[in-house]
Amino acid sequence: MKIRQIEIFRSVMAGGSTIAAATALGLSQSAVSRQLTQLEEELGFELFERSKGRLLPRPEAFALMDEVGELASLVARLKRYTEDLRAGTVGQRFLKVAVPHSFIATVMPEVIETYLAQRHDASVELIGGHYDAIEQMVLARAADIGFVSLPPRDKGFDAREIVHSESVCIMPAGHPLAERPNLVSRDLSGHHLIMLGRQRPARLAFERQLRRAGVFPIVRIEVHSVEATCGLVARGLGVAVVPELIAGLYRHLPIEQRPFSPCIHGAYGIVTLKGAPMSRSAEAFTDILKSRLEAQGRT
Repeated sequence: MKIRQIEIFRSVMAGGSTIAAATALGLSQSAVSRQLTQLEEELGFELFERSKGRLLPRPEAFALMDEVGELASLVARLKRYTEDLRAGTVGQRFLKVAVPHSFIATVMPEVIETYLAQRHDASVELIGGHYDAIEQMVLARAADIGFVSLPPRDKGFDAREIVHSESVCIMPAGHPLAERPNLVSRDLSGHHLIMLGRQRPARLAFERQLRRAGVFPIVRIEVHSVEATCGLVARGLGVAVVPELIAGLYRHLPIEQRPFSPCIHGAYGIVTLKGAPMSRSAEAFTDILKSRLEAQGRT
């Protein structure tokens, strides 16, 4: 699968036709059709049904679209980065920071405000993504630093722990589980669960706990951000086990939280490329973020 094929596939999905994709990408319609056919041949299955000159996306196309979104965004950022290198605008004062989506509108405005107040000639690019995507951004130098759960999945990082989080079970306001002061795995039996972060260590640890407790989870929704989880719980669509650190950012929603044990979460911190010293800008930003998250834990 080539990057160009992914770009063409996304453009076809967005525009609804090879003509729209060709116009958006500055290619001929025949070139778009040829690349799309080659992609399907490499995958071994059709992404679209062809009917009377129209392309109708199959379910596989929508599933693939969900997965290639982060990759396409990463490629776009890499292109911008090479343009910045060419223009000579990459340097100590420009800091690219990757954080979970849950932080974008909650933690980061205050952190960036403090950082820029201390460094009047600095600038920041803020990038959101799930933890795996954040690791890939740092590895590809699309981000200078990334906030992830520790330890990172890849070994190519230096990691610095800045905060620790316990686990909590969140539920809609007035939910029967809210009557209990503390919760364990067996308490979740029979309740609809919203599961977070497939293949992440915390998710795998949670699934092991449920199996040991003899709980067969009822899972109808899977998500990749705590922000989305809290929103779904607030709508009464299930309960979830999430890090207390991030659940605390959504106290304004009609949800309740109770301590959950044993803890399936833990350390969080900043990752940088292995062997590459942090810039002074990154050090300062990390210190401000650490202070903000420590304050969050005391509230």
